[in-house]
Amino acid sequence: MRDRTALELGAKRACGIALELPGAQTRVTMAGGSDTREMIMDRRVFAHRGEFALRQVGGESILVPIRNHVGDLDSVYVFTEVAARIWTLLDGGRDVDSIVEVICGEYDADSAAVRADLCELLGSLEAAELIGAAIEARP
Repeated sequence: MRDRTALELGAKRACGIALELPGAQTRVTMAGGSDTREMIMDRRVFAHRGEFALRQVGGESILVPIRNHVGDLDSVYVFTEVAARIWTLLDGGRDVDSIVEVICGEYDADSAAVRADLCELLGSLEAAELIGAAIEARP
């Protein structure tokens, strides 16, 4: 079993997948006096690809394939607590914005940091073909 540090939430702060799915994000500019803020609304929705089981083993969250590659240790992933929670939220029904909201509420974290970390995690999960874009949620 190998530890996939790229899947750990909190490593780098990059969102490379934002450019790959145009139209799923909306830029909103809010102006109030001298304070102008720009916010990106992210309506992308992701779901698990394949059959996996997330198990707790000795205080770690481990994602293992159920059918294909069962004996392949490269197909076993170790998640941090937050990454494991995000995995459970990738149900094909929640968009990125709602996942950010849930994580911020549960972990009392800054939304910009959560969004950046989530984008990185989604990119890593997509690259490993563990998740795929489901649908674009309706506003």
